[in-house]
Amino acid sequence: MKTRFNSKLSASILLLLCIVTSCSTQWYTVADTSEVKTQDLGNFPYHPLVYHLDLTNLIYQSYGQSLAWPFDPYYEESDNGKGNRARFMQKIHAWAAIKGAEQVKMGTGLDGFRGPGVLNGFEDNPTHDPIIYRYGQIYPWSSDITNTNGSWTEYLVPKEITSRIKDVYVCYRKVGQPADSIAIEKLKTKPIPQDLDANDVLLVFEGGTGDKGIQGQPPSQSLMGLVLMRNYPDGTGFDVHIAFRGSRSGSGGRALLQALNENNPKGNPDWITDMGYDLIGPENGGGHITEIGAVSRGMATCMASITPNLMECLKTVSKITNNGIPKRIFVTGHSLGAGLGEIFVSSILLGNKYGPEGNGNDMPDELRQWPWKQLKLITFSAPRVGDATWAEKLTKEGLSSEFFSTAINPYDKNALKPADPKIISLLIDPKRPSGFRVLIPTDPVTTEKIAGGKHVGKTVYVSKPSFPDAFKPPNPKAHQPPEIRRLLFTGLNDPRIPGTSWETWKITDITPDYKRSNKGTPEEYLKLAASIQKYYRNRDLYYDYSGFQSDFNVFMKLYDLDSKGLK
Repeated sequence: MKTRFNSKLSASILLLLCIVTSCSTQWYTVADTSEVKTQDLGNFPYHPLVYHLDLTNLIYQSYGQSLAWPFDPYYEESDNGKGNRARFMQKIHAWAAIKGAEQVKMGTGLDGFRGPGVLNGFEDNPTHDPIIYRYGQIYPWSSDITNTNGSWTEYLVPKEITSRIKDVYVCYRKVGQPADSIAIEKLKTKPIPQDLDANDVLLVFEGGTGDKGIQGQPPSQSLMGLVLMRNYPDGTGFDVHIAFRGSRSGSGGRALLQALNENNPKGNPDWITDMGYDLIGPENGGGHITEIGAVSRGMATCMASITPNLMECLKTVSKITNNGIPKRIFVTGHSLGAGLGEIFVSSILLGNKYGPEGNGNDMPDELRQWPWKQLKLITFSAPRVGDATWAEKLTKEGLSSEFFSTAINPYDKNALKPADPKIISLLIDPKRPSGFRVLIPTDPVTTEKIAGGKHVGKTVYVSKPSFPDAFKPPNPKAHQPPEIRRLLFTGLNDPRIPGTSWETWKITDITPDYKRSNKGTPEEYLKLAASIQKYYRNRDLYYDYSGFQSDFNVFMKLYDLDSKGLK
């Protein structure tokens, strides 16, 4: 997600900014991690900051597993500069209309195709890239690999999380039914490499992106987040963790440019939501998120589609636990997911439907006694999704945290280091709310070097801000979870933290015989498909090979190549 450029800093202001920065970052010295290595983690298997970053990886992994065509989910392989990508996506939209009519007639469930509205009898948006999903493929005990834009992304959630999961549920909008018609289904039994005493429950939920809250912009559907019911090993209680995913796309540059048009955006649905940066307050439809200040229209609209499904997941947790009440509720997310996490917390604490403080008329009765006033928010690489009035109210009063706001210096001189023992103390305390925003200072999405909104939560820098940073161009790598986790892992230096995260590979690392000059041909698609199957076989991981082959055959039939290219 990108931040809106509302103004340009003059050279003199930039120089002053750099001087102030150089004088205000001496606080950030090498951390003494001796205390954090022995600090009581309060039922967490490892440091709660890293644990929640890994939960954002779990929803990314679940999303990746739900992709029907992981060898080319965003049609980048078909983009040969001759218009093939656009023509192919037109064919996908036409196929979806036919397939959707079949699925509505049959009342298809988790094994059906999802994504464009027409696939399930919903209002459709043909300007969106038609990304296709099948939710029945989710399998948290296995890693995932996806070809996003000429490179492989491998999601590797630590077994300290996945081996404790016993059951998986998916919550989504029923086929051919109104938006408030919700289905929640337990996934069918498959080979599960879990611990014998595993009793955690994972619930993933659907939502809509691609709608900036303007009439005539219906969303497309996809998995947007998860709820993890995590039981304490000693059986004394459980926590609820809510995690939202960030944007997924092929070419980020193209997705950004196509999504910028306020009234006629197109392309990747996630980025359209990202670019819905106009602010709305209670006077123009934002009251369900906050009655104080204003928030991003795109985020608020997205949350309106998510919340009914999310609440159904929480009601299921209540049912599973015989109306049990969690000890703590954590909310987390990365990038777009971080913004959605802030918006959700705001809807609970400041909104007029589920709030204020979880006491709104729309709050399900079985959830009213949950510890909403003690919510704990942990965001990673969060954009600014609201004005200063809203951000200050949510940070200081809702989360009892320190609010960062300055007219000149873009860096928070009072920020915490990850090894600060106060972080763990606040996060394990069930009696106090807290809010942390974790980031790398050179992240272009989180920057305060340009005007536009304020951040939520106490600042935690995973690396030291420096004087030259003010002169450097944006560093996209600083926005990515693997880099954040690498710095957390090395900085905390705690042996309890597992080393796995996720990896990015050159396409030839996984597919050695791939020829970029021939991309988009049947031969290269066959190589990519074979690489995915080989990946799971070589690692002895469960994978639905027959389902994958069926989906691949659908893709190739639609692609319909001849010697001159796409027909």
